[in-house]
Amino acid sequence: MKLALIGVGGLGRIVAGHLGRDPAVQVVAVAARAHQREAVRALLGDVPMVASAGELLACRPDVVVECASHGAFRHYAEPVLAAGIDLIAVSVGVLADAGYRERVLAAAAASGANLEIPAGAIGAIDVVAAARTAGLARVSYSTRKSPRAWSGTPAERMLDLAAVRSPTLFFDENAERAALVFTEKANVCATLALAGLGFERTRVQFWVDPAVDKSVHHVEAEGACGLLEIELANNVAPSDGKASVLTAMSILRAVRNRAAVLRI
Repeated sequence: MKLALIGVGGLGRIVAGHLGRDPAVQVVAVAARAHQREAVRALLGDVPMVASAGELLACRPDVVVECASHGAFRHYAEPVLAAGIDLIAVSVGVLADAGYRERVLAAAAASGANLEIPAGAIGAIDVVAAARTAGLARVSYSTRKSPRAWSGTPAERMLDLAAVRSPTLFFDENAERAALVFTEKANVCATLALAGLGFERTRVQFWVDPAVDKSVHHVEAEGACGLLEIELANNVAPSDGKASVLTAMSILRAVRNRAAVLRI
């Protein structure tokens, strides 16, 4: 399988490290910044680095994996899908923009390509998507993270992270608002919204909790199939204290499932 990778930040480096050791995967291109060249070489060897969608497509990948940012998704998604190449992407909070979402899906439909969204940092996405068929009444998501994990996000404008001494709720709106305001921190609730009731009807709460050293996710859904409640406490990568190890493994599972005889 010939694969192109977009992004070698905290998450992308975990993914690249595993892909570089997978004999079934040939990484033919990496979209990354020039200063990341040495990191790319250490993880993947002498792989071509690209800086545009045209350069990436010229490397003729079978599938493209995006684990970078909303900006990267906007730059690469439409050209990749329009070229008939499947895209596995995690920066899906960008799809909260309804007009843009329609364009991306139209590009995929016109070429026959697929946009695949891994479960990422949460579980039960398959259950929520299945339950939607029978009918869902409500879906909610909440997350608790350490002050460090919220640093560099709009949370800094909503409260003094350094002064928080107990679990504090600082955001309580729908998934659309969460994705538009928090961008890179709202990909999980965007995935849940796309699987279930949509961006406007999915309730989202963000908490800061100085007592946690993991990313804690809580999902609830209720409808004709019954009641679902699941909580995960995920490890973050020690390299940056933010990247989700489970998200990286979810991406790898999506890649490997493409060639698997047994898919679960």
